[in-house]
Amino acid sequence: MTDSLQQSLHAATLGSPAFGGVAVFCANALLLVLVALLAALLLRHLRTLTPALLARMAFSLLVATLLTLLLGRLIADPRPYLAEQYAPLAHVAADNGFPSDHTLIAALLLGWAWWLDRRWWPVFAAGLLAVMLGRLAIGAHHSLDVLGSVAIAGVGLLIAARVPWPTNWPMRLPFLHRF
Repeated sequence: MTDSLQQSLHAATLGSPAFGGVAVFCANALLLVLVALLAALLLRHLRTLTPALLARMAFSLLVATLLTLLLGRLIADPRPYLAEQYAPLAHVAADNGFPSDHTLIAALLLGWAWWLDRRWWPVFAAGLLAVMLGRLAIGAHHSLDVLGSVAIAGVGLLIAARVPWPTNWPMRLPFLHRF
C-alpha cells in the first residue's frame, strides 16, 4: 500500500531526532494526557453530570467497539513497518493495523468533551490530530487506519446522540447529592 502522508511523516522522523521524539510522544503518551484531561473535566462538571450523558458516553463506546471488532476482521491492512520491512520508532503490535485504537479513543474523547464542555473542543481536536499524525509518523498505521478510526468513533457518537434516552431519569445522579 502506498501512503504518501505516512511515508513523508516517517521520513521526517528519521531525519530529525527531535521530531521523532515528538512523534513518539504524540503516538503513545498524548492519549494518556487526553484521558486525564477528560477526567478533570468530568470532575469539574460532577454536579451537572446526568445519567443520560453517561449513558450516551458508554453507548458510543460500545457501538465503536463493536464496529471496530467487525471492521477489523473485514479490512486487512498490514502495519507500515511490517509491509515495508523497517523498525518502528516505538513499540507497536504486529497485528492488523486497521483500525487505530489510539486514534479511536482520542476521537471518542473529542466527542465526549463536546458533550461535556464545548469550550474544550479545540484542545481535544488538536490532540486527536496530533495522535493521528504521531501514529502515522512512527510507522504504526496507514492513513486508512487513522481515518477509519475517526469514522468509526463518529458513527458511535452519532448513534449514541440519536438514541432517545429516558426523560424520567433524575436530572442529577443520586450519589452526587453530597457534593
